[in-house]
Amino acid sequence: MKFEFTDHAFIKKHYGDLPHAPKYKDLTVLHIVVLSKCGANRGNALLALVDRLAESIPFVEYTALTDYSNITKCNIPVALPKLKILTSETGESWYGRWGYKSPTTHYNDMAHNEQIRNQNMRDFLERVQPSVKSYAMNAFPDLNVDVMDVMTVHEYIKTISEQIYSFPKETGCSEAQRQKIEALLILIRALNVEYEHKLIKPNIIPRGGNKRTRVRSKNNTRTTLKRGK
Repeated sequence: MKFEFTDHAFIKKHYGDLPHAPKYKDLTVLHIVVLSKCGANRGNALLALVDRLAESIPFVEYTALTDYSNITKCNIPVALPKLKILTSETGESWYGRWGYKSPTTHYNDMAHNEQIRNQNMRDFLERVQPSVKSYAMNAFPDLNVDVMDVMTVHEYIKTISEQIYSFPKETGCSEAQRQKIEALLILIRALNVEYEHKLIKPNIIPRGGNKRTRVRSKNNTRTTLKRGK
């Protein structure tokens, strides 16, 4: 994991439409440059650590990143953001579930993508170039026209992506496996999912907090926790 602190000029440059009145003159943004899973330190654990870090530093008002995450299957990179939008139950990217969103396009993108996800798969393939349907039918013959007729785009893409997740990362793949990955990439491109890669997460620090207060009585002295104002 690699990150840097930067000033509020970063927000003005990259997120010009975001209202931003920094409390501090200089460092206000924690910018994640690189986030890669390594052994036990997987993405969820690393983002949880980033949240804890941001919350512990008063001047950090936003955490920012650019989402070009991907997975590699059969030595073919697959971009994760649009794949997760199509396959997740909420229609959000992986970073979206952690609260990282575009400050300007998030809600419009979600509405647009939800229409795509809820389309009937067969109807979608009838409207695009015939070659897209041919790729899908050849790569996934078990998901024939009758099956497509009762599946949404979300259900179909989720079904085929579950097959692909079990494929080797680099070597040892069959031609049929590579064909499936290529077909998935062609389908994702044809679906035209909207996604802004520059994301931010406001660092919301709860008001108040716990402070220790000594409460005395005639017989003993004890320490209790009272909510700060």
